[in-house]
Amino acid sequence: MNPYAKQISVVIVAYNSEEFIEDCLDSLARQDFKDFEVIIIDNNSKDKTKEIIKIKYPDVHIIENHSNEGPCKARNQGIAVARGEFILCLDHDTRFHQNFLGTLYSSIKNRDCIAGVGPKILMADTKIIYSFGIHRTFLRRFYDIGSGKKDLGVENIEKYVFGVSAAAVLYRKKALEDIWFKGEYFDKDFFYFLEDVDISWRMRKKGWEFLYLPQAQCLHIGGRSRKKDGISQYLCMRNRYLLIIKNESLFGLLRFLAVFPVYDLWRILFMLLANTRYCLKALNDIRQLYPAMVGKRYSRNFSNA
Repeated sequence: MNPYAKQISVVIVAYNSEEFIEDCLDSLARQDFKDFEVIIIDNNSKDKTKEIIKIKYPDVHIIENHSNEGPCKARNQGIAVARGEFILCLDHDTRFHQNFLGTLYSSIKNRDCIAGVGPKILMADTKIIYSFGIHRTFLRRFYDIGSGKKDLGVENIEKYVFGVSAAAVLYRKKALEDIWFKGEYFDKDFFYFLEDVDISWRMRKKGWEFLYLPQAQCLHIGGRSRKKDGISQYLCMRNRYLLIIKNESLFGLLRFLAVFPVYDLWRILFMLLANTRYCLKALNDIRQLYPAMVGKRYSRNFSNA
């Protein structure tokens, strides 16, 4: 791995990653495309993650946090020191073929309107889809295209999408700088879940586009389709409303308020009955973070270009 790479900076967040990190870094070492650097932000792993990286991968730049700062803040730390023209964000449990980096790079380098390119992301068995990009519905639900379904080859055509999953995405550094706000690219208020939707939405408001590229394939070894546990439901509810408050157009907000009694209200009532603790926590978080989201909404870096 070339420590003086300038084209791509690979940013990986690690947390108790000893089971996966070697396969991920070995996949990078086998790439045909060599003009890249690797930056790992370790969120205070308690296992042997840091030791493995330091001993087996001395060319990797490692940032060691003293607590679990979450993926958003950690990615921001990596991007801040990155020297590449493009930033490849990867989850620590990803693997890919040797042409992965080169395929992504070739698709974006001369297409100045594209902020980010996402690969075909499959789960460990190579048959089930993790994400073929992010879709935004009329009712402002957000989901990974194809998630949990079998890969039948019907999505093997390059196409533009609303956004791409942060599990594996090549961003243009210029697009990231376009939405930089008070030291952040990813909004750490989201901590985890839908933070990639937020960054995609903000970039799109600035006129950028996103591309799904099935020729580049990635395995998400530890990936699972959306879980139904209480914490995931809490984050889904909380972050969805934060997204809408922060990013939706004025017309979209009026439309959202009009359909809220029909679509959202009953869902909140159901959550209150089925998952009272986490639903109340989500509503309280939304109340507390509402001023910050509104402030970001009307800042120069978040508003429409």
